[in-house]
Amino acid sequence: MTCSICKILLRMCFLRILSGKKCKQKNLIIILLIDKTVNIKKWRLQALHFNKIYAIIHTDRFTLFITFLFKYMSILEIVSKVDINEDLWNESLEEHSIVPDEFDGTIYYRVVKKVGPLKKGTVVTDSGIIYDFPRIARILHLENGIKRAFSNPFFVEEKVDGYNVRIAKVQDQVFAFSRGSYVCPFSTDRLVDFFNYESFFNENPDLIVCGEVAGPENPYNGESPPYVTEDVGFFAFDIRINNSDQQVPLEKRYKLFDEFGIPTVTRYGRYTPSDIKDLKRHINDLNEKGCEGFVFKPTDPSETTVKYVTAGSCLRDMKVTSSLMTEYQAEFFTSRMLRSLFYLLENDLDLNEEFLKKTGEALLLPLFESVKMVAGGEMITEKFKVRFNKKQNIKKLFEHFHKCKVDANLVRQEKIGKYWHVEFMRRCFPSYEAIQKYWDGNLHFD
Repeated sequence: MTCSICKILLRMCFLRILSGKKCKQKNLIIILLIDKTVNIKKWRLQALHFNKIYAIIHTDRFTLFITFLFKYMSILEIVSKVDINEDLWNESLEEHSIVPDEFDGTIYYRVVKKVGPLKKGTVVTDSGIIYDFPRIARILHLENGIKRAFSNPFFVEEKVDGYNVRIAKVQDQVFAFSRGSYVCPFSTDRLVDFFNYESFFNENPDLIVCGEVAGPENPYNGESPPYVTEDVGFFAFDIRINNSDQQVPLEKRYKLFDEFGIPTVTRYGRYTPSDIKDLKRHINDLNEKGCEGFVFKPTDPSETTVKYVTAGSCLRDMKVTSSLMTEYQAEFFTSRMLRSLFYLLENDLDLNEEFLKKTGEALLLPLFESVKMVAGGEMITEKFKVRFNKKQNIKKLFEHFHKCKVDANLVRQEKIGKYWHVEFMRRCFPSYEAIQKYWDGNLHFD
């Protein structure tokens, strides 16, 4: 480590104190690392990886600078264990395959494009690597898919309709990370309502709790499970291991959930491929209730986790997204049509007038309203309601939206009882722009 520190220090070409006249502030030190000028406003994050930038620091914060330096070295030591050397790390930062970020004074790095073994969605901190949550294979025909996927017993869990978070301890703080590797300000604010995370992470600092945040008052999704009628709930389904892409074995995972009182998705228990009649009965029950589907988890590590969704879930997906159809790939809608038809045929259900009506309404009614709004000169918008524990985290949510290039505007915030109740509106400019061009008569080739 000492040699690496020396290498960085050797990059510093000179040190000089600027006069108050030139910089409008006295007692500043500029450290020239290499010969590239940058936007000084961005120094705080750019200074973290010390690569071809200026780092600007108040002299009374030199200790903070040294802390950043050692954090950087700590990061290099962590990624070296997965065969990422300093040159590759710095190159990835320059190419924006890895992006530095910060939340509440904690620095972390977001992997936005695969680097070495680190896939998109991975988070690197000076406490370790939080690997991306793996994609789950899908089956469209329940019986045939189960027979092909499993030879051995498997566990069945409900697939909850929400958004995925990984909850992990970084130094002395606990954060909820999104699939896109951001700290989610909303989910992090609400952790205290989900479970006793301090108790869990005090005893298990190297574990990561994975789950779904679901409910009608969330800042991202228009869908929610029927049994969450207000606010949001948290439903854990996995526990993974820091600095590893492995998960805690299933039965030990269940034991930890129960021991620490962590709410989970509904667990249906252990099944075999021969139990297909029971599984079909359960899935039809979920379809009637308005739930999303199942996740099947193997007892044999050589077999693969798979998921299966109901026909109703496919219709709801199309209904909440078709207003912004111009922003989605066509495959988003065609794949859901196909899934719903497979569901009907496997369960001997007719493609009746009611189902056709629901499908047509799901696809056309929201889109019709969008076109109508644009034709009348109105912006396409979506409205959301959320609840926060801490007022300062409301601002952080909008800063998060800005990072993600989401055009969201606060409508109202009010303290009611325990929570801050927040309403905001998202402006859907890409859909508005596309529809407006067509409505204005612009030529279009397809």
